[in-house]
Parts: sequence; C-alpha cells; structure tokens
Amino acid sequence: MDCGHYIIVIITLISHWFDLGAVQLVDVSSQLPGLKYRQGLVHWLPTSRDMRGYTSYNDVPEKWQTQVRPQMFPPSPEDAHKFNLERCIRILPHQQDTGGFFVAVIEKLRPLPWEAAAKALPAESEEQEQGGNEKDAANSTSEDKVPWGPQRKRRRTHGYKEDPFVFFTEDEPLWPSIRDFYDIDSLLSPTCLLTRCNEGKKKNIYFTSLAVRDIVINNHLTIKLINTGVKSFVRCDNKSMDCAFRLAQEGLHSILPYIGPKRKIFVTKADLIKLLINDDPKFPPEADTLDPSTQEQLKDISQGSCVLVYQGEDNPSSGGDITRLTLAMVGWRGAKSVRAYVPISDCVHYLRLCGADVSKYEKNKFIKNPSVAEEKSGEKIAVDNETEVKDEDRNEEEEVGMLGEPT
Repeated sequence: MDCGHYIIVIITLISHWFDLGAVQLVDVSSQLPGLKYRQGLVHWLPTSRDMRGYTSYNDVPEKWQTQVRPQMFPPSPEDAHKFNLERCIRILPHQQDTGGFFVAVIEKLRPLPWEAAAKALPAESEEQEQGGNEKDAANSTSEDKVPWGPQRKRRRTHGYKEDPFVFFTEDEPLWPSIRDFYDIDSLLSPTCLLTRCNEGKKKNIYFTSLAVRDIVINNHLTIKLINTGVKSFVRCDNKSMDCAFRLAQEGLHSILPYIGPKRKIFVTKADLIKLLINDDPKFPPEADTLDPSTQEQLKDISQGSCVLVYQGEDNPSSGGDITRLTLAMVGWRGAKSVRAYVPISDCVHYLRLCGADVSKYEKNKFIKNPSVAEEKSGEKIAVDNETEVKDEDRNEEEEVGMLGEPT
C-alpha cells in the first residue's frame, strides 16, 4: 500500500505547528492488542517515472522536478525526532486478510492561531459596543476580524425538493377496499405500501419491503431519496368497479403471491394469444368468444381489474426437470369483454413465449413501404425520361448550329 502521500500530509501539518507545540502524533499501539500492522516509515527514497531514486532534491534532474517535489523527501536525521513518524500505523491487506489502511492519531495540545483569533473577536465586538466607539469599528480592517485559514461552507438547504414518501398505516382508509376487492392475504401488511402525496387523491401506490420502509423512515431527513418501491396499484375511477385502484403490471409479480383466487382468471393458450394480439381500444375480445372454461370463471368475477394467469402444460420428455411456463398479467373484466393491460414490449415477449405470430408488432426501419417505393420509382422514371428528351433537343440544336439552317 502506498502511504507516501499520507506521510507527507502528516509531516507538513506537524512541521507547520511544531514551533508552537500545537499538535503531535500519539502512540496508540498499546490500545490495539492483537492487531497486525507495521510502523510508519521513517526513511524512503522518492523515485521518478524512470524508476530512478534520489536522496535529495538537488539530485533530481530538471525534467523531473515538476513531479518529484522537495516535500516528498523524508526529514533529515536531525529533524526526525520532531515528527515521530514511527507512531503511524500501516495496516497491510496480506497480514490478516483485511483492506489496506493508514492510521495516524493526532493530538491537539493547544488552540491553533486562528482559533485564538476567533475567540478574541466576540470580546472585541462587545467592548466596541459598550464603549460606543463606532468610528474605530468602521476603520478596522477585515483582516483583523476574519480568522485565518479555510472556512467551513454552510450546508445548502435549498433546491428541488422531492415528493414525500407517505407510508400506509394499519388504519389506512384506502386499504380495506383494496384488500377486499383483490382478496389480499393478511400476510401483506399495509405498512409496506406508500404514496407520494400527503393531501388530495393518491394517484399511485407503491409496494416495498419492511426493511426498505425502515430505511426510508429513519433517514428521510439526512438522505435524499429519489425513488423507491414498485408501482403496484394505479387510481382508476370507474363507476363499474368497486375499488378505486387497478393493478399495475410493473409491480404485479411482487404482490401476486398475496392476491387470492377471487380476482384470478386462468386462461388457455389460445385465449391468451387472442387477448394479447388484440390492440383495438374500441373493440376488445368478447367474453363469449373465449374458451368455455374461461367463460365459466368470468361468471363469478365482477367488473374491474383482474389477473390473467396462463399455466403451460408439463413436458413428459423433460422428466420433471423443467418448470412449466407460467405467465401472469394484468387484465380487465368488462361487462361483455375481457382485455389484457400489458405494455407493447411485454406483449410481444409473451406472444413469442407462446409461439404466436408477432409480425404485426415488428417494424424494420430499413424495409421501405412498397407503395412509397413505387411512387418514388415512378417519379424517378419520369425525371429520367424528361432529362433524355431535353438532352435530345439540346443535341439537335447543336447539330443545327454546326450544319447551319436548312434551306
């Protein structure tokens, strides 16, 4: 581990305040029994990029003097007692299978000069106020008032403020309607759900774990959180639906284990393909066109959001080693129709898993529209013909000019 730059900082700090006796290195080896480490380096040989070492700065060639600086050299033997660099601790990774660390405990023995100046300022200001000597205060320079050294910047408190994370409580008013409509198991605690608004209608409800919930609640004042949780419910004010929130495909797989059979519809492969391939918003698939087993399930399900579940058949040739395909997606049970609420990208993915035709969703930007290509081809032929006619006329004019006007 390269500790050279750390030691240089220690040397610079101690040498700057050694004459004042303000700081010193402390030996803490007795406080670390059993810790494997090495003492700080007292002597080292700075090298240039060509791996040549130098004992003093005067030996460094001019071309390397911008990289090998005077403060990189170890202190002379006469000044070594000032620093006590052997009190530094170098923890090497290979000694006890840990990371590499450089430890230096510095003790401040007395106030530093700028601290003494800072303490003197309040006393001076009080004397000026009591004495009423405003003229002297106005004539005082800023150098006498401002303490020497770098000042700590104030923490910025302004800027864009993210929407709050408002978690449900056990007595959340929205929870009973959602729990009863989707037949949600009691194992799902409502305290794992959150929204992003304190007042007004809650648009989206997000699902998270109890551990993440504790992290957000305990650190909301010290950590700026941008987003957390997965969207599981979306507001849907529909008069035909007994619940004000529909399911969201984004977080369906997170809450699916808690949803009861009351809102699940098990569809066949043919029904699934029919629901996914229909993208007409005005004419969704009619319920009476689906499989009789699906129609029988629809009789017991009220209108509103639901879960469409497809379970593939077992493959006897696999010997039970391959898990059968199971797909779950958000659907909508209408008065006389059923629709799949799936993004187009997921829709194409599910259709491919089912072996269905997805040509209607595939668009190749390199394949031109035939009708447009024919029109452009026709325009090109017309332009070429017109160019040929103009060339022939030009040639005839040139021939006439060369031969003269006919008599």
